[in-house]
Amino acid sequence: MSSLRRIPLTETEARIVEAAIGIFIRYGAKKTTMADIAEAAGVSRQTVYASFGDKDGIIVACIRHVSEASLAAIRARLGSCGTLGERLDVYFGETVVKSFEMLQEAGDPEDLISGHNQAGKAAIREAHARQAALIAELLEPYADTIARSGQTPAQLARFVVTVAMGLKYGAGDRSALDELLQSLRHSVIALTDSG
Repeated sequence: MSSLRRIPLTETEARIVEAAIGIFIRYGAKKTTMADIAEAAGVSRQTVYASFGDKDGIIVACIRHVSEASLAAIRARLGSCGTLGERLDVYFGETVVKSFEMLQEAGDPEDLISGHNQAGKAAIREAHARQAALIAELLEPYADTIARSGQTPAQLARFVVTVAMGLKYGAGDRSALDELLQSLRHSVIALTDSG
């Protein structure tokens, strides 16, 4: 979605976003203040406000930054994949597994999961839509086979992303997550007849 894209961050903005991500993971967005972010980034509060407006702006920038980095990492690794299963493994690893591991370290995982507020929730929905578009691209070569199940690649992609994102919240531990992701992977492969 184009609303997720923005002008690349300046060096200072990137430093603020990286600092904010670390603070949000450690304490949650609710407990984090603009002063905390400014101190962690080594800038003044005024610089933080001038760059992002308010905490909502920083939350959205953090979600977008993580999403862009994840999508870039996926695209960079897809070229070395020969099968749909390998491509799905890359997607799961760069999105679900990394997010799961981040949530395991989080001081307030519920705050991170929820997106904290309406602006954060909207940014998460946009990120998931971009992930679904990427998965739909991966599924497009199997459109005829997918159609036999009454779906389109875009519909199956939305399903994959929705389920995958739910798994990172619902799995009790990494072993359970891996098992659930393998079940999702096998289901997609069976629907596409690409096994």
